Amino acid sequence: MRKSNWKERALIADFLELPVPEDPAKQDHPLSMKQVVEKAWANWGIGQKKSPEQVISENWDKIVGRKFAGKCAPERLTENTGTLFIKTASGPIKQELGFEKKQILQRIQKLEDCSFVKELKIS
Repeated sequence: MRKSNWKERALIADFLELPVPEDPAKQDHPLSMKQVVEKAWANWGIGQKKSPEQVISENWDKIVGRKFAGKCAPERLTENTGTLFIKTASGPIKQELGFEKKQILQRIQKLEDCSFVKELKIS
């Protein structure tokens, strides 16, 4: 591999948060699949503490109830303002969730690392 080609691949890998390939001049043999996976897991934080978004997604049916779990979904979470945006399938679902807003927020705040969520925006 030419040196410029390696630099390009390293730049792209860094941008995509993939394991950065080692300099071919220093590498004796290709990385094993195990080594590639371990580097990717380390770069992406897989197997580490769950993010608030992941905790909310995993508990969604408990948060909104099974009746609504398939008709709405958490869209995004802004950690700086503590706002969770929820996307609904229809106007009636939006209205029903609006009636339950306070209880939904309380359930979210009880989850691990989600106490900072202060507001729900339902659309």
